[in-house]
Amino acid sequence: MATTKKISGYRINFTTDTLIMNYKFYAASQQYGSPEYNLVKSITKDFPNLTVSVQAGREVTTANKNKRMTYENMKKHIEAYENSADLLDVFETVKALSKPLANPHKFVADWFRAQFPDYAAVPTFKDNKLFVLPKKPEEPNPKVYKFKKTKEAS
Repeated sequence: MATTKKISGYRINFTTDTLIMNYKFYAASQQYGSPEYNLVKSITKDFPNLTVSVQAGREVTTANKNKRMTYENMKKHIEAYENSADLLDVFETVKALSKPLANPHKFVADWFRAQFPDYAAVPTFKDNKLFVLPKKPEEPNPKVYKFKKTKEAS
């Protein structure tokens, strides 16, 4: 008894007369003689009016909260404050503390959000000055232990 491999990665939408494939299935269907090639060939033979559509992959349904949260953009935001020199010193310290962690950017971004909770809001000025007291990272910072440490070189 011959076993057949289940082929997935495509669907047919008969209301729009469209053969929809994911990118992996499409790449496999471009190889002559592959099971995907033979399947697409037989489908297009049975339904010659179908148009082929390739989907790039999974759609992103949640917003990325770290989008545009780069070190450079954080630095530009900090430089807007009157006491930017003090804040930049703390920022550089936090970046240095994040180096041994598996995800240093997340550590710095978490500090930045704690330091500037309203960074996306329109700032309010007092006496034409923008001022915030720097929050220094505690030693040892309890949040450090929530992150995975990278393996040390032996």
